[in-house]
Amino acid sequence: MIAFDTNYLVRHLVQDDPKQCREVAATLRSEAEQGRRVLLCDIVLCETMWVLESAYAATRNNLLQALNALNDEPLFEFEHPERVHTAIRRYQGGKADFADYLILGLGQEKRLELKTFDKKLKAEMAAESKD
Repeated sequence: MIAFDTNYLVRHLVQDDPKQCREVAATLRSEAEQGRRVLLCDIVLCETMWVLESAYAATRNNLLQALNALNDEPLFEFEHPERVHTAIRRYQGGKADFADYLILGLGQEKRLELKTFDKKLKAEMAAESKD
């Protein structure tokens, strides 16, 4: 198994640098031929979402499409699959950033109270605690 860093994953998603994209595609083909998967760490997913939003002006819908495409690709494996799936679901229906939902998921797994100044996330946490 190998892992992708943020730049490698962004090249795969954006396809904006022909030389680097060919290298990423060759890597993916090689891993698939060898029956191996590619690990996507939580921090790489967070950084990737930030890069897509800040450098490529990706909308929330674009980011969801990217996350769902990664989720649907059997070659990729998430570091914490359940946490990522929950974060994607929350991101789809919520207003906070994807990274915030990953952080919230980690806190909940560890039974920790998450302290934040993020008003959108605080409102969703309050609504969840009422349920």
